[in-house]
Amino acid sequence: MFTKNSQNLQHHLWARESNWRFGHHPVAQPAHYYKRNFYKSITPRLTIQNVDKPLAFLRKFTPDGSMLLAFAFGQRALEVYQYQGVGRVAHLLSSQKSECITAADHSLDSLHIRQQLFNALFKKKYTIQLINASWSTRHVLDREFSIFLENGRYVLLVSVAGGAILPSYQAYQEYPDLFDDANLYDYTFHLVDLHKGCISDTLRMEHDFIVLSHNHSVSVYGRTIAILSIYRQCIELLELDMEGKLQRLYTVGPYGSNLDRDQILAHQQMTTSTLDHTHSVPLSHFKQKILAFIYNWALEASTECERKEKIKFFYKNFGLVERMLIMKMQLIDSEHILMRYEKRQSQMPLEMLEGTVDSVTKNFKLYVFYNITEQKVLTIFGQNSVNMLLMLRNFCDEFRNVRSLYSWHASSPSNNVYFRESFDNDLKSFPGGIREAAARANPTLPISAQNFSAIPYLDYSLFNYDHRFISALERPRLIGMEPIRFRDRITNILKFRVHLEHSSDTWQEYGMGTNPRDLVTFIFHPYEPFFISIQKFISRYVLNFHIYNTNTKVEP
Repeated sequence: MFTKNSQNLQHHLWARESNWRFGHHPVAQPAHYYKRNFYKSITPRLTIQNVDKPLAFLRKFTPDGSMLLAFAFGQRALEVYQYQGVGRVAHLLSSQKSECITAADHSLDSLHIRQQLFNALFKKKYTIQLINASWSTRHVLDREFSIFLENGRYVLLVSVAGGAILPSYQAYQEYPDLFDDANLYDYTFHLVDLHKGCISDTLRMEHDFIVLSHNHSVSVYGRTIAILSIYRQCIELLELDMEGKLQRLYTVGPYGSNLDRDQILAHQQMTTSTLDHTHSVPLSHFKQKILAFIYNWALEASTECERKEKIKFFYKNFGLVERMLIMKMQLIDSEHILMRYEKRQSQMPLEMLEGTVDSVTKNFKLYVFYNITEQKVLTIFGQNSVNMLLMLRNFCDEFRNVRSLYSWHASSPSNNVYFRESFDNDLKSFPGGIREAAARANPTLPISAQNFSAIPYLDYSLFNYDHRFISALERPRLIGMEPIRFRDRITNILKFRVHLEHSSDTWQEYGMGTNPRDLVTFIFHPYEPFFISIQKFISRYVLNFHIYNTNTKVEP
């Protein structure tokens, strides 16, 4: 008879077959309850450092894990590799019993594994030329941007080239919130059909500024795509149609929609007003809605004293709100947007001239929930709002736009009791109390699209690990001096280690000391016991594979 905390693979198979849950009577359980426990026995326990790689920049796996995307070395083409599965290289790794094949191991067997491993795991399927030779040589693909659509059939990529040096005079007339401190570029969005291996559609946005790193200014919900122009302070709404084409819906910013703009211009033409489309409106649509909401909020105060204080706050911060900029946004669903407004940065802020610089205005932020169809501001939260913090804690999964084919969400305070405990402990560690904790945690919203990997090995219910060095958030991480240890959450048994090459090992070859700013990024397969770590040393990238191997034994 096996015990409740058994780590035996055979016991997990018996439990799934008999529908048995340890310590309980046999009852129907969700399919993933048994699937998740298998990952405790099948772990990526073998690390192969410094694997030979193609001349390309690896990006990420598709949501179904069948393909790996990479950018060609010239950053003008997309390379698609078919993933063969961990079982394809079992014979190649059968003699390896240690946990790590280090970069310093120059034995013939180790060299053979490094040379053959990538080609055995991946077969090139497509090379899709996205930037033609006739284009300007300045056009390059952004390596940190990619968004999957339609269950991973399409991927949205973007190429960038230098645009105009200065804003045009017409832009100042059309956009009242124009952010003229931004450098302007030309952007071309490429919608790639991964099933056919071709470009399905393109979209050009010239003389603009869009933050692309980690999908910062682009959000997706279903077939709806929202693109935030930091320069024009507008949100472009697009839709992916059934034929794989990008259809522009409308622009939200200076006006509520394109229809509103046409109606306003038509009304002006019918009157004796001399205004035309080249005259700017005093306030953008968003700013007018926000200021009206704050004023109505002040009028609805329960007491006369409170009403006076809120109206005083409104007039005091009117100019500050008027100059604020949308710095980030995300689609909550196809009809609702969350926007984060921040104070405009300039060489000579107005607060310096007025002598009113304080901690409130310095870090002033507003979080605005907006309904697109009704053109209505639903609610506004401040930068240290406790209610906003509670929304992040209790409804975190609603903000995370997870790639659709993952079988479960990445661990968060709203779906995992262990993660919630860690989250609460972090909040309690701030000396300023809950308000300071809110001011620190709230800026994580809005959340960038498809930036979390919901892989089983980062599930807080299964494993315990140091989230400072590895986490579900797809961001570069610092390299620790010790291997990253993954322990069983219940028994605290060491399950596997992630071995990374230390900076000193490489820098000493060049006669230099250690580099404290070495970073590593991870590319996780969505469900197989395999992931890739990419380290940068001086001027070269190092590729490490972390993979399941039957013969590898993990020493305590």
